[in-house]
Amino acid sequence: MHFVHNDRQTFYFDHFKTDALLSIPTFLGASWRISMTRPAPITSRFDVAVIGGGINGTSAARELSAAGYRVLLVEKADLANGASSRSSRILHCGLRYFETHHPVRTFARAPGRFLGALKMAKAAMESREELAHLRPERCKPFTMCFPLYANDDIRGWHLDIGFALLKRLAPSGPPLDYRRIRDGIDQTLPFATDLRDRGELSSIATYREYMIDLPDRICVDNALEAERNGAELRLFTRAALRERSANGDWVVDLCDQSGSRQAIGAKVVLNLAGTWIDGILPTGRASNRPLVRGTKGAHIVVRLPERYRSFGIATLHRGGMPFYCLPLEDDWFYFGPTETPFDDDADAARTTGEDIDFLLGEANHLLPGLSLQRKDIAFTWAGVRPLTFDPDQPMGRRTREIHDLTDRGLPRVLALTAGPVQSHMSAARELRDAVAKMLPPPQSALAVANRGVEFPSVQSGSGSDGREAYRRAVTEEHARDLRGILYTRTGRAWGRHVERDLVTHAASSVADLLGWSAEQIDAEVEAFLEHQKTCFPKGDAA
Repeated sequence: MHFVHNDRQTFYFDHFKTDALLSIPTFLGASWRISMTRPAPITSRFDVAVIGGGINGTSAARELSAAGYRVLLVEKADLANGASSRSSRILHCGLRYFETHHPVRTFARAPGRFLGALKMAKAAMESREELAHLRPERCKPFTMCFPLYANDDIRGWHLDIGFALLKRLAPSGPPLDYRRIRDGIDQTLPFATDLRDRGELSSIATYREYMIDLPDRICVDNALEAERNGAELRLFTRAALRERSANGDWVVDLCDQSGSRQAIGAKVVLNLAGTWIDGILPTGRASNRPLVRGTKGAHIVVRLPERYRSFGIATLHRGGMPFYCLPLEDDWFYFGPTETPFDDDADAARTTGEDIDFLLGEANHLLPGLSLQRKDIAFTWAGVRPLTFDPDQPMGRRTREIHDLTDRGLPRVLALTAGPVQSHMSAARELRDAVAKMLPPPQSALAVANRGVEFPSVQSGSGSDGREAYRRAVTEEHARDLRGILYTRTGRAWGRHVERDLVTHAASSVADLLGWSAEQIDAEVEAFLEHQKTCFPKGDAA
């Protein structure tokens, strides 16, 4: 049994609280070395083991189980534990792939980069169409605004050409509603009075975009759909590849929070663990070249005046990367993201004081009329993008790639890098097709695979006091703690800090289901509030 480490990180087990990391020897005590000589026997066999309960893992499990495969979905913590819940949450049209200083000069010098941008923009438009059609309750439209200045590198005609290309790439999708406003800007876009350098402002381009509301919930819905299709879910369980057995199946070692170990067999393994992909590979069998390059994206949340309602703003920050002011809910907006290299465990990603200084600086450069300060920041979050490692691109490649690891001595093992939230459906279909080339689907799967996609209704905590939704999260949706209830499944705590009374009510609502005593209710509430404070700090606390 191998639990692996490389030169960047050592993998650990979680013990009861997923953010309290203990090394394997400490966790299992002196018996660890002895137990290592007696690997756990194989107790179950599956067609496909999917490692990773994020947006791509859950979507792949749903597609594969619908195709008739016997699927195991295993996740080291809760669903949507990594980048899926920490993304920028924008369902974008693909314009960002053309956004760069001196776009004409840049693409003329690097035609390959332009072709790559076209490919990614086409995929973005297709994903936009599919997600907005199939999950309209999760996609909230708004008007994106791109200010254009007389002396900027990006000119109005650049956007005119860009949107003409986007329209041709996906002519049947939701309308882009692109136009450029030159006259009556303040009357049409009342927030424009806060923009910088009004004397240099030549026009504002507007177009339709969407915010993905609670991508965590999409992960939950995917997993539950997979489970209804026959997949087996193992949450809060570590997985690591051990070896191939005599019949060619992979032996995958599992260890849950209690330290209980088990091994399963799988004909095919999908390593969809996001930024943790490289750590899943068995010791001595992994290449020195990683698959993933992690970059951190930090965000700050503030309350903005009524004049911003239903609008968002896109620009390039002074470092030349895309920068947004986007609506979350009602009058709550976020600014971001940052993009910095991140080599530590993604669970440790936080918005730092340096991140806040940068984001505030860029926000006030874009909208000096707001005069934002640290005390205005009600919530922050940071996530790590699992981009594709490329030695020639220090910040990684953004192109989504499926890696066949046969050349690394790992036949029938696939991994996915740089798969954004918005394209999870097409990524899952590609993974399903790749599996089918190695392992044809069962003949009996045709009727299942051809049925319409039916998504469960989203259970929110709004409306009443939330008790019913909290209890459903535990009894039907595999929640085990307050974080899984208030963030992942109901979204009640996302985007702003919640008060103790709400957390206590949620804990009391599920205490009988989780076997919590009065003392443990208090402990769970304190643990949640501390997590809220340290993982999503306010501006004056970071």
